[in-house]
Amino acid sequence: MEMHQVRYFLAAARTLNFTRAAEECNVTQPSLTRAIQKLEEEFGGQLFRRERSLTHLTELGRQMVPHLQRTYDAAQAAKLLARGIGRQVHAPVTLGVSGAVSEQLGMALAQVMEGLPGFQLSLLKADAASLLQSLLKGEVDAAVLPEPGDPPERLDTIVLSRQELIAVAPIDCRVAQQPSVDLPELARLAWIDGDAHVAAEFTALCAEAGLRPEFRHSANLEGDVVDLVANGLGCAWVPAGLALPDRVRPVAVQGITIARTTVFATVSGRKRSVATNALVRAIRARAWG
Repeated sequence: MEMHQVRYFLAAARTLNFTRAAEECNVTQPSLTRAIQKLEEEFGGQLFRRERSLTHLTELGRQMVPHLQRTYDAAQAAKLLARGIGRQVHAPVTLGVSGAVSEQLGMALAQVMEGLPGFQLSLLKADAASLLQSLLKGEVDAAVLPEPGDPPERLDTIVLSRQELIAVAPIDCRVAQQPSVDLPELARLAWIDGDAHVAAEFTALCAEAGLRPEFRHSANLEGDVVDLVANGLGCAWVPAGLALPDRVRPVAVQGITIARTTVFATVSGRKRSVATNALVRAIRARAWG
């Protein structure tokens, strides 16, 4: 079955007149008749019944109309999409982001939008572990997330930033009122796990001093972590510069520094879309701080 045969059949089914259908399709009537006969051979029965000047659809023909109409419409939609991609009218990318969209990333996205007509961004917010799995499964084209501690071999990464983290506490917590806090006092607090790698780094620092912090609660997204702190459930490590509500205070910590590296990740060897390639180039071309 060829698409021109489907088009001829649908025209004949709509007009119930082979001459008018041929004119609509800009072909000769014998050509249209032969195409429909080939369809009948393939379907194993007549599609039309012609009685002198009258033409009617057979029962088989009536049943075929909705199926062939959907087939034809889908083929036309696919052709339009292919033409759009060829002209870069349709250039989608699905980008996963853990945390806020940074100013640098926003500038890279704006550069792609300016240089690539039809750029279409779908932004997916999720925790780092979920984004990594979505990236490997092909559910997102690229991801911005904390650098994995044990990255898969298939992962290609570009370092975007290395950001210092600060401890934050509820406003009525004793450490929020102190000028500075040492590691033993920090270890005695209840903690909220917002990033498994950060929690592991803090736990390792405490272990070196013979201490064991308690991560009592957890949340996947930074905003949720801060909300839990604000509601008095514990302390947490969050990026420096993150906007904090009135009920949350930064804690000055003595003698330790915790930082997190953020990367732009794609999957090695996977064919990239035009939009993904453009975004990779824009990110590589920028200076990341």
